[in-house]
Amino acid sequence: MKVGDLVKLWSGDYGTIVRGPYQFRKISSQVDRDLISYGMGHLAGAYTEAVDIVNHYTGETIRHSLSSNSFEVINER
Repeated sequence: MKVGDLVKLWSGDYGTIVRGPYQFRKISSQVDRDLISYGMGHLAGAYTEAVDIVNHYTGETIRHSLSSNSFEVINER
């Protein structure tokens, strides 16, 4: 998986990977936000890999975590 690969999103739309894969720090729970607010942000979140995908239908560029399985690679360059 690399820049330029064609992907199919869960929504059924197609897109192209424009950046990645790269490491991304995912902060999602209230516990993570509490850690940050009490000065312990270095303990918050979990690291995962992500790619940025531009949706061919909407034109939006959105970050997709590789662990979420929100897309499949259709055509690798």
